[in-house]
Amino acid sequence: MRSWLPPGHLAWQVLGAVGELDLSGFTAAYRADGQGQAPYDPAMMLALVLYCYFKGIRSSRKIAAACVDDVGCRVICGGAAPSHQAVAQFVRRHRAEVVRLFVQVLGLLAAAGAVGGHCAAVDGSPVSGNASRFANLDQEQLEARIAALQAAIDAAAQAWLAGGGEADGAGSQQPLWDDGDDDDGPDDGGPGGGVPRRLAAMAAMLARLRAAQDKLAARRQAASPRSPDARIAAARDAVGNAGRRLAQAEDAQAAVMAKYQAAVAAGKPWAGKKPVPAAENVRIARIRKNLQTATSRLAAAEAAAGAAPAKVSATDPDSRLLPAKNGGGYLQGWNLELAAARRQVLLAIELHDNPADYGALTTMIEAAAANCELAGVREQIRAWLADSGYASTANFQALEHLMLLVATTGEASQTGRAAGGRAVPAGWEKMAARLATPAGKKLYKRRAGLVEPAFAQLFARFGRYVNYRGHDAVDAEVKLLGAVHNLAKLFEYRRRHPAAVPA
Repeated sequence: MRSWLPPGHLAWQVLGAVGELDLSGFTAAYRADGQGQAPYDPAMMLALVLYCYFKGIRSSRKIAAACVDDVGCRVICGGAAPSHQAVAQFVRRHRAEVVRLFVQVLGLLAAAGAVGGHCAAVDGSPVSGNASRFANLDQEQLEARIAALQAAIDAAAQAWLAGGGEADGAGSQQPLWDDGDDDDGPDDGGPGGGVPRRLAAMAAMLARLRAAQDKLAARRQAASPRSPDARIAAARDAVGNAGRRLAQAEDAQAAVMAKYQAAVAAGKPWAGKKPVPAAENVRIARIRKNLQTATSRLAAAEAAAGAAPAKVSATDPDSRLLPAKNGGGYLQGWNLELAAARRQVLLAIELHDNPADYGALTTMIEAAAANCELAGVREQIRAWLADSGYASTANFQALEHLMLLVATTGEASQTGRAAGGRAVPAGWEKMAARLATPAGKKLYKRRAGLVEPAFAQLFARFGRYVNYRGHDAVDAEVKLLGAVHNLAKLFEYRRRHPAAVPA
C-alpha cells in the first residue's frame, strides 16, 4: 500500500515533519514498567492527527473512519485502526505537549528560514464554541437552577440510601437534568441500578452551574472600561463632577451678586460688567446643560444594564457571547487572536476573554515574542501593527518601548482610501503623529496583507468553530490548528526551496 502514494504525498511530508519533532514529552506520559496494555505509538498517533487536521478532518470519529478508507491514514498507521476513543484520549492526555507543539513547528520554520520580514500584525476574530448562546443565564437564573438541582440531588440520594442501593430510589419521578436513560429499562451504569448514573450527571451539571456562577462574579470584578457596570460608574462620576461644578459656579455667582448689591447700596461705583443672577448667567446655563446631559447618559446606562443583565453560559462558562463576524447577530464562542508575520506564518495564536480586542494587544505581543525566542528568531520582529480596535492609551503607554503602529482612525481613512475627520483622543497624539509620517503610512499598509489572509486560510481549512469546551481544552485545540497551519507553510516553503529540506 505504501507504493500507492507518490513520493511527495502529504502523508510522507507529515511523517517526515513528525520525525523532526521532540516527542519525549509524549512518550514520558506512558508507563515504563511494562504494566498495562501497550499504547499506540505516540509518533504514529501524532502523525495521524496532524494529517487528518491538515485535510480538515477534526472529529475523532471521522479520524477513526479515515483509518479504514484513507490510504494516507492506513500508511501512517501501518494498517492499524485506532478507535475514536483512542484518538480523543490521545489529544486529551497530551494537552500540554499539544500546546508546546506550536512552538516546535515554529522552530522548524525558523530553521528552514521561512520566518521572514521584520514586522508582524495582530488581529482578532470570533469563532463559535461548542455551546448554544441560548444557554446563557443571569445571576438569578443561576441561583434558581442551583437550588432546584441541589434539592433534586438531595432527594435522589436520600431515596437511594433508603432503598439500600438495590433499586431506583428516585421512583417513577425522573430527577431534573437526568442523563437521558430510560427509567423503565435496564441500566448498564454499574451495580445498583440507574440512580448513581443520574446522580453523577446531576453532580456534573451542578459543578458546571457553580463554575458559571464563579465566572460571572469574576467578570464583574474584572470589568473592562467598556462594560455596563463601568459605564454606569463613569456616568455617575460625570454627574457628580457636573453637579459640583454647577454648585461652585452658583455659589461664586451669588457672592459676586452680593458684592454688587452691597456696592450699589453704599453708592460706590462698580468696576467691570454688571453681574446677573445665576439663573440668567450664560456660563452657568452651559454647566447646567452639561449636568442634564450627564444625568440623561446615566439613566441610559442604567436602563441598558437593566435591560441586558450580565449572563454566562451554563454549558461552557469560559466562552462568551460575541458579535458575529458575518451576517450580524451574536454567537457563543471565543475571540481568537493571531499574530502573523510574512507569508502568514503564525507567531502566536491565543484566546481572548472579551469581544473587544484592545485588551489583548500586550498579551499577544508578549506571547509572540516569547514564541520567537523559543523558536530561535529572537528580536527579528521589530515592528508591530494593529488596527483601531487595539487603540487605547494604556496600550500605548505599556508598549512605548516598541515600534508599534496602531490605527487611531478607521481602516479606510488610516490607509488613505477615505478622508478621516475624527478628533484624536487624549493620549493618542504621539501614535497619530507616527502614523501620519510617510514611513508610518507605508509600513501600516502591510498590516492587512500579513494577518487578514491568515484568518481566511485558517477558517477555510478548519471552519470557524471549536469542538472542545473549557479554556484549557480550547486553547490546546487552537494551538493544534495553528501548528497545522504553520506546517502547511513549512511544506510550501520546502517545495519552493528544495535546499531547505533536511537530508
